[in-house]
Amino acid sequence: MKLRMFGVLLLLVFGVIGCALLQEARPIEIPASRLSCAQNPEMVDGDLSTIGTFASKGSIKKEFVRNLRYAPRQYQRRVIGSLKTETLIKLDAPTYIKYIEVYPASTIPNFALDTTPEEKSSKWTLSFRAVEDKRAQRVEGSLPVRFQIERRVLYLRLTANALEDSDNVSHGNEIGELRIPLKGSSIREIKFYGRQ
Repeated sequence: MKLRMFGVLLLLVFGVIGCALLQEARPIEIPASRLSCAQNPEMVDGDLSTIGTFASKGSIKKEFVRNLRYAPRQYQRRVIGSLKTETLIKLDAPTYIKYIEVYPASTIPNFALDTTPEEKSSKWTLSFRAVEDKRAQRVEGSLPVRFQIERRVLYLRLTANALEDSDNVSHGNEIGELRIPLKGSSIREIKFYGRQ
């Protein structure tokens, strides 16, 4: 008798949970007309055939250096400028975002997202909160990658490390010196999904 009662209770609990899951509203795609990106409008224009590229401001210098007077020379690698690239996407109003999908067009090393629901004012800068889902991972391939946001967003900041542009390496004045320019990663589209 107790076992039968337990079975009925278990069936009732799973039935209620199942109905609740089925009734949860499916996320809807936020139209591209509600998104803007001054640095890379191609990333949010709704067209998968256009590509937005992060702007990079740096290069890598590789050279032989002697640290001590009698020590052998060692190869050293230094970043001149900045390895970090970023872009900022703004929604037309603070909106609850369930997740975003990023459609990469190149490798994106050390990719990270940060959000804020606040509007920028002339007196202070924006205070961003990190998105922990897949933080600082390397995004590769051409398939979309989903990032769980689950909060109100007005601004979404995307950051990534620049890539080495090995096709445009130049040789410096010193023997063995190389300068490798940095180039930004590319994204075909970023789609936002929110509540109905």
